[in-house]
Amino acid sequence: MEDNQILAYVSQYKNKYYFNDAMGKLPEAVKNEILSGMIFITEEAGGVTELGFGPGDEVYLDSYAEEDDLGYDQVSARLLVSEFEREHSELLSQLTLWHRMIRKGGTDR
Repeated sequence: MEDNQILAYVSQYKNKYYFNDAMGKLPEAVKNEILSGMIFITEEAGGVTELGFGPGDEVYLDSYAEEDDLGYDQVSARLLVSEFEREHSELLSQLTLWHRMIRKGGTDR
């Protein structure tokens, strides 16, 4: 089983975000769109929001919390993740294709 590869995450706990530029180049507008949505989810629900690629190079978006975080709103997180996936389905599909190209060496890093 392949490990997940994280493209970006936003953490309420560290009050920081991370974008893995080592995976390849993405236009700044795409990065900003991804990060703004992830920051919104994290600000509303708490915890951590993570976007990456799982087995089969499929893109995933997840929100989770540390075990002792009683302020994390799991219901809101699920709704916000679903809304982001629905509103940005084309972008997420394009990210999947981009990642497959990166893995096959089809684009410059």
